[in-house]
Amino acid sequence: MIRTKVLAGVFLSYLLITNSYAADLLPLAPGNAWTYRDAVTGESFNVQVGTQVLINDRLYHTLRGYVKELLLVRVNEYGNIVYWDEEKAQDVLLISFEAVPRAWWEAPKRECPQEGQTSGARRSHEGPAGRWDALDIQFRTSGCADIGDESEQFVENVGMVRRVVTSFAGPRTFDLVYARIGTQVISAGNVGSFKVTVLDSRSPGFWTVTLRIELPAGTAIKVNFPSSQEYDARLRDSDGRILWSWSADKLFLQAQHARVIQGGVLAVLEVPQPPAVPEGQHAYTIEAWVTTGRNEPAFAAVTGVTVP
Repeated sequence: MIRTKVLAGVFLSYLLITNSYAADLLPLAPGNAWTYRDAVTGESFNVQVGTQVLINDRLYHTLRGYVKELLLVRVNEYGNIVYWDEEKAQDVLLISFEAVPRAWWEAPKRECPQEGQTSGARRSHEGPAGRWDALDIQFRTSGCADIGDESEQFVENVGMVRRVVTSFAGPRTFDLVYARIGTQVISAGNVGSFKVTVLDSRSPGFWTVTLRIELPAGTAIKVNFPSSQEYDARLRDSDGRILWSWSADKLFLQAQHARVIQGGVLAVLEVPQPPAVPEGQHAYTIEAWVTTGRNEPAFAAVTGVTVP
């Protein structure tokens, strides 16, 4: 049975009561997702909030994509974002939204050792997804050259709207181009998406997983496949181990073919649930993607589920 929605509502209410300001700057609720793109290079990255985990009577969310490592995060009593460090068995500061003049805080889990400084004054943000007054965080790097984050901007009820990074080719600006925050959707221009949704199956011990491509009305895309396989899916545990793959017991014709897609359901799969364990709930991740060729656009999606 999936209990993510119930826990999400309880935890979101708790955040709104205890510290709505910080929670709004990075809305932590299962399914929230953001996409950022550099307009010059076309490079992009995604950030996603996943399932919840209970540690020492506190609820944490899985946060993927904000840094390279998958983290368990929550809003602490000071309104900042912290993550659970399993080795230290304690919370560690990830993002500080507190504006302390001339104070720098350690910004962990980035590509280089960095420190952040949160500005007390708001800055005007204008990007492809909208215009806002944003909280600005500046970063400085030690021990690395031509690599690291320069700045980030956050907006209440939206999340991070811009990240500027240093690269060998110069600064790159990743602006928010798409976000799904609860029932709110923010997009820049026409947006298509590939989604994976999970429901309890009518067959006990299984999840029904739906793969869906959504495109703007009246549009279509032509996708090339290197074989007769058009999609795949797999189930991972919280340690990243693959427990099940849809294609593991299947054979595919090794012949190229093309398909014109206008949106809609691509496939419906039955995914076996891992057996329940006596220690309590366990979190899992279901990944799905379209198996296009190497030089073709990539379509992928991920979501979290729990087994009581």
